[in-house]
Amino acid sequence: MMWRVVQSEWMKMRKSSIWFPVVLTPLLAIAIGFMAASHGPLLHRMNANPWNSYYFIVVAAYSLLMLPLLTGVLCSLMCRFEHLSGGWKQILSFPIPRSTIYIVKFFYVLVFVALAQVLMMFGVVATGVSVLHISTAAPWSMLFRSILGGWLACIPLIALQLWVSTWWKSFGAPFAVNVILTIPAVAVAHSSRFGPVYPWAQPMLAMMPSGHHFLYVTTKTASTIIISGMVLVAVGWTHFSRRDITS
Repeated sequence: MMWRVVQSEWMKMRKSSIWFPVVLTPLLAIAIGFMAASHGPLLHRMNANPWNSYYFIVVAAYSLLMLPLLTGVLCSLMCRFEHLSGGWKQILSFPIPRSTIYIVKFFYVLVFVALAQVLMMFGVVATGVSVLHISTAAPWSMLFRSILGGWLACIPLIALQLWVSTWWKSFGAPFAVNVILTIPAVAVAHSSRFGPVYPWAQPMLAMMPSGHHFLYVTTKTASTIIISGMVLVAVGWTHFSRRDITS
């Protein structure tokens, strides 16, 4: 049953516009990072540790602004078909458990975010070698740990925004809320008290290479991600499974 739902969702998405933000987001972050790294003073400071310096520049914009916004766009697009012309009534009229539909949509958003993360990682390496001419070996271990940590840190955000996207019919309303809550992350991320518990700041904290933790996240941040992720998934799942669908 679940495999059929996976195939059905894939048929809807393979020719949809959902691929556009997945590809555009890492490309835009890399372009911003490259332009900043090409600036004279920044390029001079990169000489000591070029890969770390370049990656910090790219990740600063990507993880703090673009990645949280990407999760909101993907969640909205995953539910866009069902919000049009009574799609929810149609899909829920089939003998398919609601929990299966919710899990498959959540799974696909995770996959698309993972794809964006991988594109960002290889894009950084490609531009670093071919454009910035960084001659030292790429720090694959650091990059993989950062990319994986950022992906895991998106789980609470995805859970929250998928819940909202299945609830609200409008595509613009969840995105507007996401933008409004993303902006304070610029300031909150630098707070040792509030940063680790603010979902929109967690991807940045997880992706910035620092300390000796395996995934560059502190125990407080990791425990918050795990607990909040489980709670938000359970709440969204329960609400979707029990609420009345009117359109």
